[in-house]
Amino acid sequence: MRPPPKEGWILAGVLDGVPAQPALLDELAGIPYVLRLACDLALAGATRIVVVWSGTTPPPSLSAIALDPRLAQRATLEVLRTAPAGDEADGILVARADRVYHRDIPVRAAQTWVRSGLRLAKVSGEEHDAIVATDRRTARTLAARAPVQGGLAAEVARLLVVREVACAEPPYLAFTMAAPDRRSRSKAERRLVWSLRKSADGIAAKLLNRHLSLPVTWLLSRTPIHPNHVTLIALACALAGAIVISRGGYTAGVAGMLLVELGSIIDGIDGELARLRFQFSRGGQWLDTVVDDVSTVGYATGVAVNLAAVGMTWALPVCAAATIAFAITQSTQYVLIKTVYRSGDLAAIPWAFQSSEFLSRKGSGVLAWIRLTAPKLFKRDFVVTLCVVFAVFGYLELILASFAGGAAVFFVVFWVQAVRNRASIAADYRRVVSGVATVQSRAA
Repeated sequence: MRPPPKEGWILAGVLDGVPAQPALLDELAGIPYVLRLACDLALAGATRIVVVWSGTTPPPSLSAIALDPRLAQRATLEVLRTAPAGDEADGILVARADRVYHRDIPVRAAQTWVRSGLRLAKVSGEEHDAIVATDRRTARTLAARAPVQGGLAAEVARLLVVREVACAEPPYLAFTMAAPDRRSRSKAERRLVWSLRKSADGIAAKLLNRHLSLPVTWLLSRTPIHPNHVTLIALACALAGAIVISRGGYTAGVAGMLLVELGSIIDGIDGELARLRFQFSRGGQWLDTVVDDVSTVGYATGVAVNLAAVGMTWALPVCAAATIAFAITQSTQYVLIKTVYRSGDLAAIPWAFQSSEFLSRKGSGVLAWIRLTAPKLFKRDFVVTLCVVFAVFGYLELILASFAGGAAVFFVVFWVQAVRNRASIAADYRRVVSGVATVQSRAA
C-alpha cells in the first residue's frame, strides 16, 4: 500500500471551455462553495489544498476562506495559476469546481487509490466525475486539460481503456451533479441535505425523524444557529417532558412523551447541521452523547415518579437499579472513547453493536436481516417513538420496563463484548499511547 493523498487540487476558473459554476464564493447550503470543496478534501486527508486557476480572469481572493477555522485547523489553502510541482508519485485528490457531490466521495476515492496501486481511482459511475485520486503526474495532465471542452472526461476515459482506473463503491445516497444556475443550485442543496442521512440510522429515524428534521436543517443552514445550540434545545425538550410526565396522570404522560419525542427529532438536527456546515467538533460530540444519556434517564425517572404516585411502589426501585446499570455501562464507554478511540461519539467503539460500522453492514437472507435489524431496536430513536405509543395507550409501566430491560440487556451484552475484545482494546490503547508519545517527542 502507498501513502494516502496529502494534497488536494480544486480545478477552477474555466472548465470544459466555460467559466465554472457555482462561483467559488457563491453560498451553497450556508457556506461558500470553495470552503465546502476544501473541507471535503481536508476530511479525506489533504493537508495542502491548492486552487488551480485557469482562464484570463483573475481568481477571487480566498484569504478569508483560508482563515476559516473549519478549514484552517485541517489544511492550508492557496491559489496558483499552474499545478504545483513535487514528487511525481505523490497522491493528489483532484476536484472539479463545477460539481456538487456527496461528502464521502473524496474519502472513497482516496482509500481506493491507496489500496489499488492503479494510476487513478474514483467512485464508480459516469456521473461521479467530480473527484479523482491519482499521482501528481496524472493530476498535472488533468489540470492542463481541464479548460478544454471534454478534456477531463477524455483523459479519464483513456485511463479506463488501459485499465488504469480503480472504481470504488458509491457511498450511501451518493450523488454528483452540475449546478450552473440558481435552479440547479437549489436542487443541489436539497440533494446535499437529503444525503445527510446515514446507513446506520435507526428504524424511527429512517421512517419518521429524518423526514421532519432535514427540512428544518435546510432552513437553519443559513442562520447563525450552531449545532450545539440545537443540542441544548433538544435537552430542554427532553427535560421538560420528564417534568411534565412526573406531574402524574394520563394526559401528562402523553404530553411529556411527545415533548421527549420532539427532543429526539431535534437531536438529529445538530448532527445534520454539523455535517452540512462542517461544524463538528470533539466537544460537540461529547455534548450530544451526554445529552442523549441525561435525556434517557430523565424521562425514565419522570415515568417512575408518575407510576409511584398511583401506588406502583416498585417503580422507583426498578428505575434506580436500571439507572445504576445504565450509568456503569455508559461511563465505561465514556472512558473507552476518550482514552482509546479518541472520540466523543459512542459509535466510535468498533466492536460494539451500536458502532456505525456494525449498523452499516449489509447482508442477504432472513437471518442476516434479523442480525442487522435487532440492534436498531435498542437505538434511542426507536425506543423513544415506541414509548410514545405506550403512553398513548396508557401503559407507562411499559416505558419503565423497556428502559429497565434495555439497560439490563445492554449491560450484559456490552460487558460480554468488552471481555471478548479485551485484546484489541489493549492493542488500540497501546497505539494511542505510542502515538501521543511520538507527537510529544517531536514537539520536544
